[in-house]
Amino acid sequence: MKEERNYKTIKWVLKQQIEKATKTLWTWKQGKNEHFTCIYKNYNDDLPIYTPTQLLNEIEDANTN
Repeated sequence: MKEERNYKTIKWVLKQQIEKATKTLWTWKQGKNEHFTCIYKNYNDDLPIYTPTQLLNEIEDANTN
């Protein structure tokens, strides 16, 4: 059975960035050692890049599957 997560904090951060039109990009490593990275100096080519809107949509889609 898949553990359901609500991602309350990251959703709040993303919504704040969207409302303020903050120019940021994000990566999301899914799986056992899941983590989100707001790209500043920590970017590597192994992870997909998301805008706040895209990442919020991905998180919500992942919770419905």
